[in-house]
Amino acid sequence: MVSFRYLTYSWWVIFCFNFFWNRLGVTSIITSIIALIAGLIVSGYSLAIVRDTIHGYDQLPSFDIVGNIVDGIKVLILGIVYSIIPFIVFFVLLIVTGAAGAFVQVIDLTMGGATTVPSDLALSFVGSLGITFIISLIVFIIFSLFSTIAMCRLANTGSFSQGFAFSEIIGDFKRIGVGLFISWWIVLAIISIILILISEFISAVPYIGYVVSILFIYSFITIFASRATGLIYSN
Repeated sequence: MVSFRYLTYSWWVIFCFNFFWNRLGVTSIITSIIALIAGLIVSGYSLAIVRDTIHGYDQLPSFDIVGNIVDGIKVLILGIVYSIIPFIVFFVLLIVTGAAGAFVQVIDLTMGGATTVPSDLALSFVGSLGITFIISLIVFIIFSLFSTIAMCRLANTGSFSQGFAFSEIIGDFKRIGVGLFISWWIVLAIISIILILISEFISAVPYIGYVVSILFIYSFITIFASRATGLIYSN
């Protein structure tokens, strides 16, 4: 699920960027810790919305900082595990298709003072890279779908192991309907991307834009995506 995963992982991107880019600064360490905690809380609260929606509650759940952090850790680990194979496939394809080798050749030519790259090498690099990205994107989408159901099972049962119960996950796919679930995922992705683009535009407004973007638009996306996820799973 693009929006849910985007919101979950965006906090970890902020954390990693702050930590590794300015790792020697005290301020960066403090902001990284704050971003880490905020990411856990947002992830955990999103899971709580999914859980309450599945169980038939229409009201938003109240914040439980400790509980949200614990759930956020579970969501993070679950997401990392389901991302391992897509990343492995991507890097393997870089080698198998020859994209990595072509890239090294391009770098060698550039470092050697060449101002142009042979057309056959350029075509080979672009073609192999295109194949790599297309196949990797398909694999990523497939595992994103499985990850979404896995998070729903975690929310519904409260059991972390249920996020890896593959036979039950496949059963959920069949119960919901593969075509319906994929269509829902695509629509939700499009809506989320549009809202994210609007948010990025608003955040460009000095001072208040970033605050409005985070407090209102991203909060709405979080609630909307989590609610929609719980509804499709309980369909």
